[in-house]
Amino acid sequence: MKKIILFSALVLVLANSLAAQEKPSPKLSGLMFGDYFYNIDQRDSSKKNLNGFQFRRIYVTADYTVSESFDTRFRLEADQSASSLTSGGKIGVMVKDAYLKWKNIFPGSDFYFGISPTPEIETAESFWGYRSLEKTITDLNGIVSSRDLGVDLRGKFDEAGAVKYWVKVGNNSGNAPEVNKYKRFYGMLQFIPLSFFQFTLYGDYASYAPKADALDKKSKSNNSFVGALNLNFFRKDLFSAGIETFYKTQENNFAMDKLSPLKTQNGYGVSAYAWYRILDRVRLVGRYDKYNPNTDMDKNDRTDLILGAVDFQVDKNVSIMPNLESVKYSGIKAGDLIGRVTFSYQF
Repeated sequence: MKKIILFSALVLVLANSLAAQEKPSPKLSGLMFGDYFYNIDQRDSSKKNLNGFQFRRIYVTADYTVSESFDTRFRLEADQSASSLTSGGKIGVMVKDAYLKWKNIFPGSDFYFGISPTPEIETAESFWGYRSLEKTITDLNGIVSSRDLGVDLRGKFDEAGAVKYWVKVGNNSGNAPEVNKYKRFYGMLQFIPLSFFQFTLYGDYASYAPKADALDKKSKSNNSFVGALNLNFFRKDLFSAGIETFYKTQENNFAMDKLSPLKTQNGYGVSAYAWYRILDRVRLVGRYDKYNPNTDMDKNDRTDLILGAVDFQVDKNVSIMPNLESVKYSGIKAGDLIGRVTFSYQF
């Protein structure tokens, strides 16, 4: 009897071992970047000369193939930004991505459900290629969130993938839970007409709760529309140059003064960037942004950003990048000037 029990246990162990070998395991990956920074100048004088070491992004990602038809991704993010810290002031951790991908739900198209990237940020960031240095202009200025919880349909219209599409419906609450009935609708077309050129046309519509007009006490619509264009010229491993531009309009979002009714707010932004490989593992990187959140007002909130960097790729997945970022504000003499040595690595 003991031999039968022992044999049965051995068979179960071997069966579990074989099953574990046949079953694909999750693929783990990570990305980290941070800096030594020095605030050479700051609009907020109390932060001038502040310096130190910081992590600006830590990713740990698990990708898992459920079957031939389904993939999943679960990603955690941590950083040292004020909004991400715990109540005790420690580095906080949040769920960045958590989605199920239904591959080829119909020919050439994939369906997504969960917390996943938004079309404009994901695509513009891939064109720019240096999130470790700075966010894209739409992300940096809060025009579009990098994530939203909802459903996506992504695919291509032709076998070669020269024309792609991406539509999404989300809560418009980023990584936070939904707290209202209003939603955001995203759409993008990506064209790759040449081996060295690609561009995208993007638009989204977000509904918001009506806004009360202090002048006439009426409740007025406060919905918004964002349109964006991305252009990118590139040659793999040699150079990349492009433009990201957007226009945002939001109904009844501001008043010129206390005696004026609410009116539509219009804003725009333009970002031009480029990098070029000057040596085998050395690149020069540059970028210029111009942002105006409200074309009808001048509240010293128009900004001009200039960024310059040298990317020393000391290993395939490791970069050290001395960089300097300047931000000028309209109507204010003082601006921000930050020197950094950025370390970026992935595994």
